Amino acid sequence: MQRVSRLLALTLLTGILAAVPLPASAEKVIRVGLWSGPGTLSPINADSSYGYFVVHFIFDTLVEMEPDLTFAPRLARSWEISKDGRTYTFHLDPKATWHDGKPVTASDVAFTIRTIATPGVQTNRGNAIKAIQGLDETGKMTGNAIQGVRVIDPHTIAITTRTAVDPARFLEQLGTGVFIIPEHLLKGLTPQQLSRAPALLNPTVGSGPFQFVRYVQDQYIELKRYDRYYRGPARVDRILVRIAGAPSIAAALINGEIDVVAGPGIGEVPLQDWEMVKRAPNLRPVTAPSLGYQFIAINSTRPYLKDDRVRQALARGVDLKLLVQQLYRGEAIPAVGPFSPVTPYINKSLQPIPYDPAGARRLLSEAGWDFSRTLQLLVPTGNTLREQSASIIQATLQAAGVQVQIQRLDFATLLSRVFKHDYDLALLGWTDTFDPDHVSSTFRTGGQYNLGGYSDPEVDAIIDQAAREQDPARRKELYDRLQVLFQQKVPAIFLYYPNMLAAVSKRLVNADPGIVPFEFYAARWDVADGPASR
Repeated sequence: MQRVSRLLALTLLTGILAAVPLPASAEKVIRVGLWSGPGTLSPINADSSYGYFVVHFIFDTLVEMEPDLTFAPRLARSWEISKDGRTYTFHLDPKATWHDGKPVTASDVAFTIRTIATPGVQTNRGNAIKAIQGLDETGKMTGNAIQGVRVIDPHTIAITTRTAVDPARFLEQLGTGVFIIPEHLLKGLTPQQLSRAPALLNPTVGSGPFQFVRYVQDQYIELKRYDRYYRGPARVDRILVRIAGAPSIAAALINGEIDVVAGPGIGEVPLQDWEMVKRAPNLRPVTAPSLGYQFIAINSTRPYLKDDRVRQALARGVDLKLLVQQLYRGEAIPAVGPFSPVTPYINKSLQPIPYDPAGARRLLSEAGWDFSRTLQLLVPTGNTLREQSASIIQATLQAAGVQVQIQRLDFATLLSRVFKHDYDLALLGWTDTFDPDHVSSTFRTGGQYNLGGYSDPEVDAIIDQAAREQDPARRKELYDRLQVLFQQKVPAIFLYYPNMLAAVSKRLVNADPGIVPFEFYAARWDVADGPASR
């Protein structure tokens, strides 16, 4: 009876999905469930992973990452690396076209890099291009031209880095992290005009396997196949990305209203519904360790949170084992830092910071903490487990002498406040790249996603040295040192690495979510039994 009641309650929550258009009977359609709607779909400045999930279908990158973490051709059908390890020469596929029929050229690639690098342009792709000669650590131009970008012919471009870097780092950051944009639609626009450009905000002209049709706010995004796609047309006619909040995802899967969830951090099955989904005869459960982590951002620009001892006390006041045991039932492990166990860069000699409320109180006393102060913890709504974890965190911190008030906000509002540093603590999740240089944007001074405003010269020096290092073994040593420093200085409180909990309809082929974004391979997705049944 309890299971039936639960399913009925979930079914009632999926009513919004009825507004999504039904496919024509002869069409192959795949419906993907996303927890939250994207704010924007700009390929250079989507406001979240929700937006970039959709961007992947519409815009192509130079290369793609395969599930075995090797790199395969995309717009670049081949490439060479110079003997000194600095110059990457990419040869574009001459058959590639924009959705309006114009050819994709090396000039488009150079234009994309130059646009991202132009001061004043609103973009979050700076970290992906910052290694290029002529750009600073934020990915912006240091002069009037970018010395490291040279168009050789319409389908060949040479890109030179400031120093030799690990090829895996460069190919992941620039090769898979920069979506090429159409110069012929955007050339000559000022940074202010670019921020409002229809070609970026209403992206009907991309180069990917699917074309943008429409976005009905907080309901669905509709995409259709681009039949002239240079790698061959996709196997399905349309993709509907449905906005289905976490509470309704399970019912939508079981009822056949969605065929697959979007994957780690943006569309998963809530843990409380996992057993029910695993028993559903029409579904195939898919689980794997996550590339991301959950954490508490600490606003280090607040005077009372600047002291390392205060942040160390906060970390010791959070019971990680309790969080994992009570909430995740074995589907997560306590975190030791910002590198996932699925990457080779995690420091295996470290243990999670232990729960030690008495030690936390001593550190706070040494730092002159005002025990009457109340810290505000911002919590985004929509992720049930994250919301539940906030109450546990509040209780364990209070046992350590830290008073905490929880404020729940929608994700967009919370993110706006965090970027303005208008907060004390914020509960967030993060999904990183496989290459460890992602910490340069999240914890280096001035990093684009340094949400806590953290700044430490020793941390900066190690991050910079590791970014310049070509030898993976030497890079590993440097990142091991960095993780030790993070446990001492606590730029953020790393909570746990959750497993991905996903599910896919048994009628789908080649469409299983994974650690590597499966939307990269959307052109290969297929429906085994022909047209959609709903």
